[in-house]
Amino acid sequence: AKKMVIIPQTKVGEDTKYIKTKYPKTWDYLCSYMKNFETRKSSIYKNKPPFSIFSIGAYSFQPIKIAISGLYKRLSFQLLLPQDDKCVMVDDTCNFISCNMESEAEIIYSLLMSRESIEYFNSIIFWDSKRPITTDVLNSLDLQKIAARHYANLHYHILSDYNESVLKPVSELALFA
Repeated sequence: AKKMVIIPQTKVGEDTKYIKTKYPKTWDYLCSYMKNFETRKSSIYKNKPPFSIFSIGAYSFQPIKIAISGLYKRLSFQLLLPQDDKCVMVDDTCNFISCNMESEAEIIYSLLMSRESIEYFNSIIFWDSKRPITTDVLNSLDLQKIAARHYANLHYHILSDYNESVLKPVSELALFA
């Protein structure tokens, strides 16, 4: 089922007051749920503009994503292509890799779904945890090494920008967010 989401910011901490003048009906709608926003328990929202969200940045607006829920009890990476010419957004229970090109995403997806990656993840994930698929787990995978094994003849420059920590949490501008 398709759902629509209001994205009030393009980066963490960005002021949201522009909504009141540029999109007054949206502002009124958001204000009608002010009590819900005010009861959010996370300290992330303290002293932030109204209707703030976190884990938002340039990476959120890339057209293609490879996503996985941190709450899943199995490895299930999903390739998310644009819908109606808009990038798909995921909630804060997910981690994702942002890609500009489908070919780039397909290579990275195939590496994540490789036997080596799956075996590695299964050896370090505590499946009985509340959130078994953590950013630390994802960050520990060395996609460069796996790419070298799978694409020995391919110049995998796609991954060269991500040679430090390939997988990073949503709050950082990175490959896996």
